[in-house]
Amino acid sequence: MSYHRFRPRSHFQAPHSWSNDPCGAVYVPEIKEYIICYQWNPGTTDGGNSAWGMARSKDLVTWRDCLPAIQNGQTYDALGVFSGSIVSRLIDGERVLFLFYTSVSALPIHWSKPYLKGCESQSVAVSKDFGETWSRFEGNPLLDVPPHADATTGWRDPFVSRWSSLSTLLGLNQETAYMMLASGKREHGPQLQLYRSDNFSDWSHVSTILDAKMDSEISEASSHRFGKNFECASFFSIGQLDYIIVGVEEDEFSQRHRSHLTLWLAGQLKLDDTGKPRFETLGHGLLDHGISYAPHIFRDAQDRLLQLGWADEAAKDQVIKAQGWAGTLVHPRELIQVIRPHLPDDLTNDHEWTLDSSTGLYTTLGIRPAHQVEALRGQQVASSLTESKDIQSTNFEVQASFNNLTGKEKLVLNVRQAPDSAEVTKLVFNLEQRRIEVDRSHSSLAGLGASTPDVATFNYSPERIFSFEYLLTILCWKYMPTIVLPSRLESTRL
Repeated sequence: MSYHRFRPRSHFQAPHSWSNDPCGAVYVPEIKEYIICYQWNPGTTDGGNSAWGMARSKDLVTWRDCLPAIQNGQTYDALGVFSGSIVSRLIDGERVLFLFYTSVSALPIHWSKPYLKGCESQSVAVSKDFGETWSRFEGNPLLDVPPHADATTGWRDPFVSRWSSLSTLLGLNQETAYMMLASGKREHGPQLQLYRSDNFSDWSHVSTILDAKMDSEISEASSHRFGKNFECASFFSIGQLDYIIVGVEEDEFSQRHRSHLTLWLAGQLKLDDTGKPRFETLGHGLLDHGISYAPHIFRDAQDRLLQLGWADEAAKDQVIKAQGWAGTLVHPRELIQVIRPHLPDDLTNDHEWTLDSSTGLYTTLGIRPAHQVEALRGQQVASSLTESKDIQSTNFEVQASFNNLTGKEKLVLNVRQAPDSAEVTKLVFNLEQRRIEVDRSHSSLAGLGASTPDVATFNYSPERIFSFEYLLTILCWKYMPTIVLPSRLESTRL
């Protein structure tokens, strides 16, 4: 069997070996290029990390591989340069890039294992030549003691950015930088720790911005839970709402891929009784209903808010070792705010929507393919359902319109279907249940990977029930299609 055909055709991935989290993305206006970094373990297909792999692009579609930005060091980061973020600033007229990362000096690190003293610290590397070379800060590590010492379950993945609403709340300069660290306290639950700085080198603790009880329900309106520990957290604001995106680690009994999921939380920043800022959750949902994890956000050249994620292998070890690589990044997606004047009666308590009592409007977080992804599209060919049976391709996009519907139909689209239908992947749109399912139970007879389905819900307005339309991108980068289901399917085609 040839494993070369399993390699993605349109997704970004490392040239070889194991790769995972996108951990730094930034647009550099002086050279009109994007830099993207990712966790990389070159030389092996086994999971692990020894470098921040790096690539450059003019359009977020075509990439040029570069030498790693940083690799394992000698002391405080001798065993890992874990995920983080890149910040771009003009300082005295000079473009300076700051690469923040978690420096690792002891392993293993996992919420279920005893926390090793000094295993995680936060460090920075700096570039003044648009990312061609990076130099570690002489004062590293910037932070070396987690708030809960040995009771810590994790303290990593620094996301650094301005946060205007928080600076306003605290009466601080709008240029103040904030560092969010995904964390957790043993026997208590996951937490997000927040720090601030005016110069990127001296950091002080602000507060535990989000404190959750272990495995607690996020709200009474949903079954989503906070899990055991947080990873890869970030923040931003749209309109009057503040948002947090965070990866959640669950236990071994989780039904989700590799026991983790990605949440988005909508809410507002408030001061508690002690004057410390806290995040009050008003709405929430899953950022992805498929296998995308380790979310990373950044701004494109037009200041649109984009998000990347890691899609790892569902294949068996024999496949991964034979193909010589593991992991890829999903296509970049744009995060937007969806606003509507009302909800259907059966959705008035939907946890994904937030009501603004002053305006009577409902808002939720929307996600759609980034504008740049359009460059991947070839010639558009109109086709009837009958003609679509003749499509011979492993990479395509389907846009379908269905008319004269009652709202009780189940629409099924078969892809990668063998002539005898022994192998087939089914995309099922159940309008009555407002549910979309990727049925992979018969995707492969070879038994080389997972066959569990991906399931998500979607919404459409009652007035659109007779003209249901949804744009679906089929990501055929595996031996069977991997369909990444976003948070709010409605927002992609309204």
